[in-house]
This record gives sequence, structure tokens and C-alpha cells, in this order.
Amino acid sequence: MTCPAQPLPRSTQPGESVGPLRAIGNFLRKGTTFSGRASRSEYWWIALYSFLFSVAYNFAQDRGYLDWPDVDGGGSVALMLLALVTLLVSVLLFIFAIALSVRRLHDINASGLWFMLFLIPGLGTLALLILAALPPNPRGVRFDNQTIPNGTPAAAHDRGNVTYERPIARELRPDKEDNQ
Repeated sequence: MTCPAQPLPRSTQPGESVGPLRAIGNFLRKGTTFSGRASRSEYWWIALYSFLFSVAYNFAQDRGYLDWPDVDGGGSVALMLLALVTLLVSVLLFIFAIALSVRRLHDINASGLWFMLFLIPGLGTLALLILAALPPNPRGVRFDNQTIPNGTPAAAHDRGNVTYERPIARELRPDKEDNQ
């Protein structure tokens, strides 16, 4: 007897729009996940937050609010630790942003290697923004990290690395020898 396939548990999937708070939650929770897909709303909420943070940072930098004060002793050590923490958080958020972009590319059924367009000054960034604005492609499901009912990852099944054994059929009626 076989069990019918159960739907796979999924958090937000493409086509399901997310609000601003859910987008932040997904961004932080899936920060280092390069598999799967990201919806347009998830991508663009984070892009909006990044833009607003950049504008605020540039404003503060222009006004001189972020200039280093002249301090000696313990104050300079505290400022250096703050600078180190800021650098680590910036690197982490940059990795999270790359992962989000790769998942967004997966949603339009494009390989994450298309993110390398970022290395082309100007035009590469514009091309990535255009790709991020495209509607989801149903064939992008191939990038989801799914398992088939027997617990095998779907990617292995798609590559043909899984062999299925035919279940042993058992008869319900007793053998003739057992009756005698």
C-alpha cells in the first residue's frame, strides 16, 4: 500500500506577496540560503530598505555626523571594536543580499550565475534590476529544495541518481500447502 504524496511544507513561495516585515524576516532567516526562490515583493522590499538606508547614511556622512571623534585611551578601543562589528555586519548583509538576488534569479528560472553580471560596471547592475523585475516563471520550481515522498531530494531524482525497487507483492490467500 502506498501513501499519497503529501504537499511539501513551504514558507513564502513566489507568487505569494510578502509585506515589509515578513520580507525582513525572510531576508534574515534565509540569509545564507542560495537555493530556492524569492518573490518580487520580498526582493523589492529589501531593495527599498537598502536604498533608504543608503540615503540616510550619505546624508549623515555629508553633515559630518559620522566623523571619528579625537579620543585617546579606552574610547579609541571602543570605537575600533564598534568599527569591527560594523564591518562584520556589513559583510554579512552583503552576503545576505547576494543570496536574495540569487533566489530572485531562480524565481525567473535563471541560474544564480547570472548574478556575475554585477561585475560589469553600470550595465550589469541595470541588467540585474531588469531581471529582478520580471514576473516569476513556473519552471523556476526546479531550484526549490524539495524532496519526493520517499525522502530523496528532488534534485537527485531529476538527475536520475535514484533507482526504485518494485514492491514485493504478497498474496492474501494462504498457500495450498498451509491448508493440509
